[in-house]
Amino acid sequence: MIEPMVELNNSVAMTTGQKCLSDGLDRFAEQFLSLFYIISPTETTRDDPYLVPDYEVALIPAIGLLLVIEQVIRFFQRKQLSRFPDLVINTGSALIFTLARVFLLSLVITIFTWLYNDYRVVDLPLHSVWTWILSLLLVEFVYYWTHRALHEFNILWAAHQFHHMAEDVNITTTIRDSIVDLVIYDIFPLPLAIIIPPPILVVHIQFSLIYQIWLHNEVIGNLGPIEYIINTPRQHRVHHGKNPYCIDKNYGALIMVWDRLFGTHQTEQDPIVFGVVSPVPKTFDSMTLQFGYYRDIWHKFNTVEGVGNKLSALFKGPGWMPGKPRLGLISDVPEPDRSLPKYSHDPYIPFWKMVYIGFHGAFVVLGFYLLADHPFIRFSPAKGLIGMFYIIFLLTAFGAIFDNRKWAPILEIMRCLVFYAFDYYLITPVHSTLGHNEYFVLSITLWTVRTAHMVSILWWLVYMIVDCVRREDRDNGSDYMMASNGEKDVESDTSSMIARNKCQNIFIIF
Repeated sequence: MIEPMVELNNSVAMTTGQKCLSDGLDRFAEQFLSLFYIISPTETTRDDPYLVPDYEVALIPAIGLLLVIEQVIRFFQRKQLSRFPDLVINTGSALIFTLARVFLLSLVITIFTWLYNDYRVVDLPLHSVWTWILSLLLVEFVYYWTHRALHEFNILWAAHQFHHMAEDVNITTTIRDSIVDLVIYDIFPLPLAIIIPPPILVVHIQFSLIYQIWLHNEVIGNLGPIEYIINTPRQHRVHHGKNPYCIDKNYGALIMVWDRLFGTHQTEQDPIVFGVVSPVPKTFDSMTLQFGYYRDIWHKFNTVEGVGNKLSALFKGPGWMPGKPRLGLISDVPEPDRSLPKYSHDPYIPFWKMVYIGFHGAFVVLGFYLLADHPFIRFSPAKGLIGMFYIIFLLTAFGAIFDNRKWAPILEIMRCLVFYAFDYYLITPVHSTLGHNEYFVLSITLWTVRTAHMVSILWWLVYMIVDCVRREDRDNGSDYMMASNGEKDVESDTSSMIARNKCQNIFIIF
């Protein structure tokens, strides 16, 4: 009797395992299709807007798969693979963007609900497909004008230009958005709350951005007649070009109807060079890239004379100057110089640094995926802000490593130490509330990450010591050569002494 029971238990276990695998694959396929706005109106409609999932977080695995597929296609098309620092900056920006949305989520949904309950002008049935479709079209209409405003008002372009700085368009470029962009995208749909039920509005606001993920690539060509209605990668590449014919074109998210109606549609013609017309800061520091353009606005504001011109410097287009039209002149936009390197900032980055950042970055993304949608964090503005500031710190440290800054090791050691405080305050409380499977995965992840951060601290301390010793040896060698030639001076003595003092200080710390 025992053997049949064992066989039965094994059979049940296999059946359960197969069912779990099948369900998991079905969910993943559903998520992958939702990247293309292929979603069910009935399944995505909730009675309560607070119950609408954070689809952006849930789709992280599908986005990762899409990125891998894109890079494989680029490889077989013999195109250059996407730069690793760009992938890190883009992904980190997405994490900040999403955590900032955690901070705003409760407020935005509350305002949506208040406007709808007290000021709605029409009662649309919540669970109607026609309501869902009408909502999609209205959200697309508002998105078109929001996106257009981001390009045509200099003060708004300051927030959006970070997205367009990307000189290589890939799947992660979509999620390269600034914090201010988030606020703008969440504020502009507010008037729709007097028409659209909030649960549907929250869904379409998310998928209007999610759909654009697959639009950012260089591997998909002409898709034929659907391009007359639907936005495609070929049309969105035009939007990201800095060629004169690409400027201020193709603002739509899902559909191109509004671009065709309002005269901003443009098809792909000459080979496109991606990026912005204005000079790009030569750094991988995410915060400098996000907020550096505000200095340019301030400079223009101070340079022009008269109140009218100063207001124009803020509220007219980036290309405006006194005596020119509101958006400037297309003739002032130079044709891209194709003899120049593709990237305006492309320092040498040792392979081990990319491995190091890739290792830490992968665990950050995994932790974000496991934790960001947890109620403990999702509806806690304070915890969302803490997470956001940690990611900002992380990106600053990684940017310094990419830029080969001398102070990068110290900043990274500080970042590793801050992680332990972040872990204690934010991760550990959530860890204890997870289900069995998630708890097990996160336990292994946390043990690995905690150990890795301790090893990283030791690594960077040793790195600084070795670097100082090498510099001291170089200085001594240089001093010896100068002395042998009778050229040693006080300045070289001083620099050598400073280098030795720095090394001694690091030895003391170690």
